[in-house]
Amino acid sequence: MKKLSIYIGVLLFISSCTKDITSLNENQVLPEEVPPAMLFANAQKELARYMASPNVNTNTLRLWSQHWTQSTYTDESNYELTERNINGEAFDELYSDVLRDLQDARMFLEGDAVLSNADKAAQGGMITVMEVYTYHILVDLFNDVPYSEAGMLLENLGPAYDEASGIYVDLVARLDEAIPQIQGGSSGDLGASDLYSVDWVQFANSLKLKLALRMGDFNATLGQEWASEAIAGGISSSSIGIIEFEENPPNTNPLWEDLVESGRTDFIASQTLADAMNAQSDPRRGYYFRALDSAGNVVGNPHGAGGTYSNHSQPGDMLENPTLGSFLMTAEEILFLQAEAAARGWTSGSVKDLYDQAIATSVESWTGMSLNDTIDTTFLSAIDYDAQITAGMTWKEIIGTQKWIAMYNHGFEAWSTWRLYDAPTMMNAAEAGTTPPLRFNYSVDEYSVNGTNASAANGGSDDVMDRVFWDVN
Repeated sequence: MKKLSIYIGVLLFISSCTKDITSLNENQVLPEEVPPAMLFANAQKELARYMASPNVNTNTLRLWSQHWTQSTYTDESNYELTERNINGEAFDELYSDVLRDLQDARMFLEGDAVLSNADKAAQGGMITVMEVYTYHILVDLFNDVPYSEAGMLLENLGPAYDEASGIYVDLVARLDEAIPQIQGGSSGDLGASDLYSVDWVQFANSLKLKLALRMGDFNATLGQEWASEAIAGGISSSSIGIIEFEENPPNTNPLWEDLVESGRTDFIASQTLADAMNAQSDPRRGYYFRALDSAGNVVGNPHGAGGTYSNHSQPGDMLENPTLGSFLMTAEEILFLQAEAAARGWTSGSVKDLYDQAIATSVESWTGMSLNDTIDTTFLSAIDYDAQITAGMTWKEIIGTQKWIAMYNHGFEAWSTWRLYDAPTMMNAAEAGTTPPLRFNYSVDEYSVNGTNASAANGGSDDVMDRVFWDVN
């Protein structure tokens, strides 16, 4: 994997001096053209940092998934969103820091007089996959968002909001267009600067499978069609979008920045996750968290209640490694997606086998142990798929709960898993008195700048308990 420092540097070049007096009318700081590869790499870095960050000013989804709660400052564990403008930060980071760089990279790429049309198309396809991933995050956070007019970020500060399910349909169409483009040319400088070092066709198909499963309860016919095409096209068997961070600032993992560099002692285990892992003697407990009790159990705190930091289990030592990689999709997530497709009857695969592989992959990635290697038989019995079906549980409860546990280091996907499967059962936060919200509402900034369109989005409702389009059950 490539080190961030190779690519993340000064993006603003000083224009060369000239004797032409007309240069006085030019901006001597902002570049007229930046290499597309640099913009592409910077967008990858910013996206990875957003997904990995636990910063309460930016991304509180580890709290919304009830994996963590807070010991002292409990507002965010009680789903406070607007005071720190967390919803506005999501808009800013994903639109301005990621999508804008990708848009500019495409513009400069298309203006390259040297590249062949095939190579331009291939590299444009890589940009498309990145854009699709970013837009699916935005839809899953907010539901309706600016899309068709979002490319006019500076020219149009009041873009229309597009209907969320329609965005998903167009995202898949864009993936379908990007795949043959990627296959038909060279990745060139974009490939050389690819921080993810990923097979882009497999990335596109794996992402298409994810969107297909999101669509499962909303439009099963369309979801099955997408899933079949994605699997036939070749999905990834390994994690996707891993960035290797560095030992020292400024290119360290955001987790290290908030857990170690900041000196913060506030995040502790939520009782929701603690109870789920303790009940099955989960072997990942000592890796997800430290300061377990004498029986090896996670000491959780009632969600949002606050408490003494030292009396509860805290995020594990592995998360305090500044070089810990960030990812967009893990191998276990992709296996859980395949298990769900099988459970829905969309594929002929074995639900149990794929489910077992997903859990085994997660266990091994955290503990280094195989599923049957020195693991308490209590755990093997607790996760047994057939036994849980016999006991009356549904496939959604079984897969949803285990996927939610496995998505521990991916707060966005853990929260989305709970919304999609309605499992596991979440507790009411102590002060908020509710289970986690189902979407972000729009920020005060957005209403100030684009109030007419924001007010009309989502059928005119902007409640955090409104469901995103695919959350129909």
